[in-house]
Amino acid sequence: MSPLTGRSAIGPLQEDMWLFWSRHRASSVYTMPEVFHYDGAFDVAAAQFALDATVRRHEALRTVFRETDTGVVPVIQDPDSVPVEVLDLRDSTEEARPDLLRAAIDTVSARPFDLTAGPPIRLAAIPVSAERTWLVLVVHQIACDGESMVVVLEEFGELYRSARRGTAPDLGPDAPGYGVFVREQLTALADGGLEEEAKFWRERLAGMSGSVLPGTDQAAERNSAVSGTTMLPTTLPNELSDAVRAFARRASVTPFGVLLCAMDVMIAAATGDGDVTLGTMTSVRPPRFARTVGMLTNMVVQRSRIDLSRSFADVLGDVSLDLMDSIDYQELPFTRAVAGLREPGDGLIRTTFSAGAVGGLTLDGGSVSDVVTAAADGLYDLAAVCEITPAHIAVDWKFARCTYSPEAAHGYCAAYQEILAAALDRPEAAMDSLGLSGIAARAVATGPERAPEAVPSHSPRAEDDR
Repeated sequence: MSPLTGRSAIGPLQEDMWLFWSRHRASSVYTMPEVFHYDGAFDVAAAQFALDATVRRHEALRTVFRETDTGVVPVIQDPDSVPVEVLDLRDSTEEARPDLLRAAIDTVSARPFDLTAGPPIRLAAIPVSAERTWLVLVVHQIACDGESMVVVLEEFGELYRSARRGTAPDLGPDAPGYGVFVREQLTALADGGLEEEAKFWRERLAGMSGSVLPGTDQAAERNSAVSGTTMLPTTLPNELSDAVRAFARRASVTPFGVLLCAMDVMIAAATGDGDVTLGTMTSVRPPRFARTVGMLTNMVVQRSRIDLSRSFADVLGDVSLDLMDSIDYQELPFTRAVAGLREPGDGLIRTTFSAGAVGGLTLDGGSVSDVVTAAADGLYDLAAVCEITPAHIAVDWKFARCTYSPEAAHGYCAAYQEILAAALDRPEAAMDSLGLSGIAARAVATGPERAPEAVPSHSPRAEDDR
């Protein structure tokens, strides 16, 4: 990168990420990989042009962080080239290629960023034949949330296509820089404009402990801030997806609300504790920042009382209202909402359940498919991200290996679908008459043979490791 040219203030939504990175610089937590395979003749020169132009358009993708006497300071750099890494496997044998490819994808995906040197983005092209190339695009979440990744992929694709065609890209006007968003957010905090939100969260979080499903050893306490994970991408069967959408329409809630309520119910059934608390990622992106790349996602706490003697339909109404309340007060950054309550990492949030942003990559001269990546480090015992499209509903699960065996992880994925199906089949019945506790109890001892079907065609994007 070139000499430093500009300074801005670190955003409250970035503070935890910086603090975590400064303590765990070798961890892949907060890195967000997107993996694709491209069938066609991949143009590395066009990809290089597209990557450089995308980085130039968005200041967050060319920002580094420097510690000073007054605290950490983001510094925007000149937009020099960010080289596309080419890891050529075309000369490898057919027998060795799958292992070499997996190792290359894992290495690129998990390699930590140096946030003091930048940039917080990288792209690797891995050709395995003349007509197939794997692409691994990785960004650090301090610079790019899930909705921002959708923007990055759309603009990269348009720039790639324009370079191939020799035409001007159709990108529209530049969006406001992330620094503008941060300055407005800091001004609101300094002026006391979020005091109502602060009062709400002080009351909501009082006496709260994060909920977690029982683990293989009865949810043994984690002894590290970072855990290796088992990642299980799942797609709901079509009839179950249809049932989720249909019931959501009848109940006047979102499909995500139905999925979230089923998660609350599974935790209550598995633990016997009806005070269920999860973390949920929400977008705090105002409309004029719709195309801004940066960290514009916040964590809110979804806390509901789940009484299994009531019906799923009744409890769903309460869960939806609880979620709406949290979203109404989402403008206060999570770090400020929990300030003074307790130390980070002490169990305030142990499970997250979020909706992911949906988008994809389109290139000229061939076809592109999303691929769900390998396991990465995680902060929570369990993090789930939902993708809801007209074509399918997918849930990607990330289980901490220190809490859940692979068999337990598979068991809970299957149990979630079974509980969801049972609740939607008899939504007006008392839930304790549906055998849900038994379904949840069997999950820990259930092996991989009950693993749900199929990976989704597009993996969800969300900051599920906040």
